[in-house]
Amino acid sequence: MNLVQEGLALGIPAPRADVHQRPSAARIYRMWFGTEGTLPADQDLARKILNAFPREPAAAKINRVHHLLITEALAARGISQVVDIGCGYALPRPRGGGDLLFAQNTHDVVQQHWRTAKVVYVDVDHDVIAERRSSLDQATTASRAKAVLADVTDMARLLERLEEAEHLSRDRPVAVLLHDILPWIPDDARVQDAMAYLRTWLPPGSALSTTHATADLSPTWVERIQQVYDDAGIPFRPRDRGAFSELFGDWEDLYGGRVRVVPTARHQSTHQFSAVPDYVSAAYAGAAVKPHPTS
Repeated sequence: MNLVQEGLALGIPAPRADVHQRPSAARIYRMWFGTEGTLPADQDLARKILNAFPREPAAAKINRVHHLLITEALAARGISQVVDIGCGYALPRPRGGGDLLFAQNTHDVVQQHWRTAKVVYVDVDHDVIAERRSSLDQATTASRAKAVLADVTDMARLLERLEEAEHLSRDRPVAVLLHDILPWIPDDARVQDAMAYLRTWLPPGSALSTTHATADLSPTWVERIQQVYDDAGIPFRPRDRGAFSELFGDWEDLYGGRVRVVPTARHQSTHQFSAVPDYVSAAYAGAAVKPHPTS
């Protein structure tokens, strides 16, 4: 069964015939990190995004640094099962050496702590998963990460598949990363239902880390970006602090107490961009842990 057939069996439509003539948010995200050879449609939309919000590349880098830092924190906490939902493409290594920070993958970070860690990449984009699988097939690690084609809004089916394939085990905590993925799902009810199911399914001690675009920190710029994406036929739905906080239900903050909702660059104290103004993040970050039931 090829990837398209696999997707159809899961209710995921095959890619459109003109998929490479239309802009892709996933491909554009890589452009902010120096990817070359992008398609004309991506280049055109990227220019419009920069005109609307010139600091978009900085916001993307802030999000990526946070992703790596929180993954490190969760692995150091003892969690050896990680699901990276909405993983996107792997980022390129800089030419001629240079800073390899952004080229790190989720499994690279986790397996520094746990050689036999279970790491699963999930995305609804056929090209993303095809590239991830090709890369992972060539990896030489003690525990090879997996790449799964799935729709995050069909959370029940996704989690059932991961458990049946033994990609995950519910006998110990799981960390789920949802970084810059939920804004691309405009239906509030579907997002809330998916997150509620996820929180219920995960075993106690599991962690949930999320970042989400918001207009709270830079209303004019984010509204302009939303219009640019809407004009390109790409749904984009920033959410406010209240809607973001609801994603964590009654879980506790990773560091204790009520879940902190802060601009992404300020969530981890060691973030290299922690001193930048909040409007550059243009997004909130939060991380929570499922409490153990009280006796």
